Amino acid sequence: MRAEKLLRATEDYVKLVPDLIFEVKSKSDKSPKLRQKIQEFLELGTVVEILVDPRTRTMKVARYQQEKIVLKDGNL
Repeated sequence: MRAEKLLRATEDYVKLVPDLIFEVKSKSDKSPKLRQKIQEFLELGTVVEILVDPRTRTMKVARYQQEKIVLKDGNL
C-alpha cells in the first residue's frame, strides 16, 4: 500500500484499497462472481490484480482499463 493512498481514518477502521491483489481460484469460486469482484477492486483503484487458476494452470493479470494478460503453463 502506497502511503499517499492511506486516508485519515474518520471511524474505527481504515478505508483503503490495495495496490496489488493476488488470488488463487478455488474449486468453489464461481467465475462471474470472481470477475465482478476483480472489476470492482480495479475500479476502486487497485493497480494490478493477479488470478491464479491451478486447475487450468493459468495466471491472469488484470489492470484497470487495459487488456488482460493470460499466461499459461510453459509461459512462466
